[in-house]
Amino acid sequence: MAEAKKEETRQPTVESLTAENVRLQGELEVAQAVIAGQAEQLANVEAAQQQGDVVVVSHEKQQYRVLGKKFAIKGQEIKAEELGKNKEALKFLVESKSGLLQPIVKA
Repeated sequence: MAEAKKEETRQPTVESLTAENVRLQGELEVAQAVIAGQAEQLANVEAAQQQGDVVVVSHEKQQYRVLGKKFAIKGQEIKAEELGKNKEALKFLVESKSGLLQPIVKA
């Protein structure tokens, strides 16, 4: 009888720990996404410092120097400083091999 009671009190503990584990895994995924975004921004800033007074963006782990200050993509005016946040426009420029982006070769 004592064993059955012990088993009953243990069951909610396992369920609550499983739920807590799932919640923490979700928080970990969010934190890792934030860290990855910040690491990308930091790498772009470091590359821009090495390149001089230019804007640096990255797409699929490749960094690019933006050669124009302002340009139009599909009728939308975009400033070089905003290109890093506009992933769709950046992807379009990379895939079309635009001359506005110059790949940065790491030494």
